[in-house]
Amino acid sequence: MTHIADIAEARLLRNDTPELMGVHGEVVVFGHALADMASLDDDNLARIIERAAAAGPEHYNLSMVEPEGAAGYGRWVQGLLTEPGEKVNGHDVLALIRRGRLWLQVEHLHELAPDLYRLIRAAYDEFKRRVAHFTYFNLYTNLLISGPSAQVTPHIDVAEVLLFHIRGRKKFRLWDPAKFPVPDEWRESIILREQLEDIPLRPEWLEQAMEAVLEPGQGVSFPFMWPHAVENLGELNVSLQSEYHHPASIRRYAALYANGLLRRRLGMNPQSTGPGTLGEALRAVAGLAAKKLKVHSPKPRKVAMQFVIDPAEEDGVRRIPEERQMHLEK
Repeated sequence: MTHIADIAEARLLRNDTPELMGVHGEVVVFGHALADMASLDDDNLARIIERAAAAGPEHYNLSMVEPEGAAGYGRWVQGLLTEPGEKVNGHDVLALIRRGRLWLQVEHLHELAPDLYRLIRAAYDEFKRRVAHFTYFNLYTNLLISGPSAQVTPHIDVAEVLLFHIRGRKKFRLWDPAKFPVPDEWRESIILREQLEDIPLRPEWLEQAMEAVLEPGQGVSFPFMWPHAVENLGELNVSLQSEYHHPASIRRYAALYANGLLRRRLGMNPQSTGPGTLGEALRAVAGLAAKKLKVHSPKPRKVAMQFVIDPAEEDGVRRIPEERQMHLEK
């Protein structure tokens, strides 16, 4: 079992309160003590990987980027830790991740690593005590383990993000939507679950990103629906990632949800409603009502599992023929 020190009286956030006040509204890089309190050495990582494999692919995302496409960003593909009926050795998987570009997200930490989940909750509660405007609900947590050359292509999350970095070095590239506007139609499509979170960016934007390099013991927070990409910098990377909502992000989410329905169901071209406006609040009420009444029933997004971990292969993965690929809702 992962060992967690007594966190009841621990100070998990190392920055002064004024430095944390930008959370919810801007990019904030902060110091934290989670790296000291969570025992995430190779042995414990291997055990968590084995639990995830035994629980099944609904409990993890295993991905890599195939080297194709412009500006160093390729095609994102997903795979399996093991095929049905087989077992996996966590240390073998960890060795393969360390060798290359694999990216593993272990989900459902409240089930697979409850001590890590409690530690993240404690950090959130400390944010809430120290930053007057900070609130959170719908907390979602996961453990990220990724290889030295792994990268995450530009995408948008439909929640706010707090990432606590534990091992290795990681570079975030972020684009402020006020300077690099993303069409509402893209956001609506992601929220309505018509597509995954990946988005295309204009080539000229790629070199104009805001950058933040994280060392162990640092974390990053950035606002709701900011486009971002991530690159590892030559080492095995381990992070505790979390997503959450607070009232402003729920209003924005619901307003975009309503606009998406107006565009698709009624053929309208709704005007964008900016954050914090009366129009956004009114549109959000309609969006929340529509969601509660289940006006929109999206088709499940099925993702093909295109490879499986195989230490016998040169790059550690075996491609699965298309006719044998499993498709999962993601």
